[in-house]
Amino acid sequence: MASIYSINQYTFGSKECLQSRDQSVSAVLDRLQKSYANQGMRRSVFGVILVHQHGFAHVLLLRIKSDQKSEQYKLPGGRLRPGEDLHEGLKRKLNNKLSPNPTQTQT
Repeated sequence: MASIYSINQYTFGSKECLQSRDQSVSAVLDRLQKSYANQGMRRSVFGVILVHQHGFAHVLLLRIKSDQKSEQYKLPGGRLRPGEDLHEGLKRKLNNKLSPNPTQTQT
């Protein structure tokens, strides 16, 4: 699915860096293995957001802090709820991750 919107409709800023639940990549893998053993296969959705500005394409990535020394970058998105549609789930995740104040967004 691809939609093109004029960049003039949006404002860009920054938010505080998100905190990771895990302190290392091996901790992430351990958590995911335990989750798979308990719940089985999970469905996830991620969005690639391209912005063409000043003659260059830019990809939006989220910065995640795992501790004070290291950072990771990832695409916006995440796990879908059971039975959730891909498009609705992506819309919910983008609102949650990118809105200035996610507690006031509508899902």
